[in-house]
Amino acid sequence: MNSGPWGAPPPRRRPSGLGVTLWFAGLAGIVLLLWLLARNFPEQDSPLGDAYLWRTVAVLAVVSSGLLYIRDVNLKTTTRNILLWLGVAGVLMIGFTFQDELRRVGMRLRSDLIPGTAVETGDHEMTISESDGGSYFVYGAVNGAPVRFLIDTGAGEIVLSPADAKRAGIDLNGLTFDRPYESANGIGHGARSALSSLTVGPLSFSDVDVAVNGAAMSSSLLGMTFLKRLKSFQFGDRKLVLRW
Repeated sequence: MNSGPWGAPPPRRRPSGLGVTLWFAGLAGIVLLLWLLARNFPEQDSPLGDAYLWRTVAVLAVVSSGLLYIRDVNLKTTTRNILLWLGVAGVLMIGFTFQDELRRVGMRLRSDLIPGTAVETGDHEMTISESDGGSYFVYGAVNGAPVRFLIDTGAGEIVLSPADAKRAGIDLNGLTFDRPYESANGIGHGARSALSSLTVGPLSFSDVDVAVNGAAMSSSLLGMTFLKRLKSFQFGDRKLVLRW
């Protein structure tokens, strides 16, 4: 029969018995690893019910399907490749199983590297790392606008700098700065205002009374009116732990 100008079509490749065995053995190893993780760490969320994880396993199965066509085997190379794939799968499985713990470790590292990042370290608990100068700063938001606060136990109120108040949408021209208070720089004046929302880490409050300072400040303050909303706060080991 004439096969046409391009010649005879190439023979169709068929999976080899050895290739099928190796491929199924690899998939079985991954499933076995998942089962062992679920059995030995029952306190963790089982990875067996994670749809995203099973999609990842499916991708690994497709990528490794080249094993189906292996006919001549270099035992050393084949063993190395199988162990490599099992290692990659193992890292993925462990990552899914301990994702909450790994996320907390990452947040703690971020808090130490970037002081001011509030880290949720327990049920209704967050921790703030001490800055280089010995003070405790924390990033929050007022009316949705980002603000860097200094936590100051010597301040009676939550005090916004004029710049932060303006960024939060407060009209400074509509305020009356008639509230005198003592500061390290002498007598200052502030104005009463209110926030629709105040967020610090996982904490969020609404309808919060604040004072807006009449003079520029290096940062806004979280004083005792904020700390009294909490269950407790504790300083120690260059950490500030807030509980609510």
